[in-house]
Amino acid sequence: MIYKKRVKSDKLLMLEHLKNRINFSQESCSEYQNQVKGYQGECYFDTLTARLNCNCLVLNDLPLAIGSTEFQIDALIITAQEILLYEIKNYGGEYTYNDGFLISNLSGNSFHSPTERINRHTSLLQSLLEIHQMKLPIKPFVAFVHPEFMLYDVKNIQKTLVRATFPKHFRNLTARLEPLPSKHFLLAKTLCELTAQTKPYLNGVPEYNYEKCKKGIICLACEQFISEIEPRSKFCTCKACGHTEQVSTLISRHVLEYKRLFPDKKLTTSAIYDWCGGVCAARRIRSVLQKDYTTASTGKGSYYI
Repeated sequence: MIYKKRVKSDKLLMLEHLKNRINFSQESCSEYQNQVKGYQGECYFDTLTARLNCNCLVLNDLPLAIGSTEFQIDALIITAQEILLYEIKNYGGEYTYNDGFLISNLSGNSFHSPTERINRHTSLLQSLLEIHQMKLPIKPFVAFVHPEFMLYDVKNIQKTLVRATFPKHFRNLTARLEPLPSKHFLLAKTLCELTAQTKPYLNGVPEYNYEKCKKGIICLACEQFISEIEPRSKFCTCKACGHTEQVSTLISRHVLEYKRLFPDKKLTTSAIYDWCGGVCAARRIRSVLQKDYTTASTGKGSYYI
């Protein structure tokens, strides 16, 4: 069963918010594209683990830390016998493994094999379990999910799954699953609690400030700025693509965007009015804030939490 669902990372969400509001460098564009590609690969892998309606617990997207050392687990499956740890990669193309590196057969470019990373994560997770007096063997895998990924000369590399091997891998897993002891549910709960305490990993998010961000309402479908909203209409239709969204939902989406990008700023009607470029009436913004948040004070200095 899915014990912890996957959601977009804070880093990906912030890049999504910023890409239409500030000028992205080539480096930031590449970082954003890599984040999107990685998330898509993880979501594909989730479709496979979601079918495991049996004696196991699936935990997705676990940012963890030991002291000042942070690490990220893409997917983890707790069974009665062991923990299966997955590093998910969405690389496309043909590669050859050579002495700890993957070498692109097309370009000749090389980079460290993800197996080195999964070994590090395995060691860190083992240490974390020992700190919390929990013991289970950990079996790590690198899962290459891209349908056009091919890896050659793998006789010296283990712990690797490619798309064609996924069905057999999960069949073998489900064939030997036993009922889970209660301590395994406690382990899953502990890992989720530790994840909630870990600071978001935001390396690669470009520098920004409120003044340099372009203000306005952005269409959810085509990501163009919307120039106007009919005063009395419950819905807003984008003139560029025709996408229609409920105005209250649109406002809530931009409130969440503002809160994520500027967590230290007070949440007020005037702040959201300005963030939305004055396109949406203040009374409609106030109505959404009063419905979704708690008023912290009254009068001119009122804000919401």
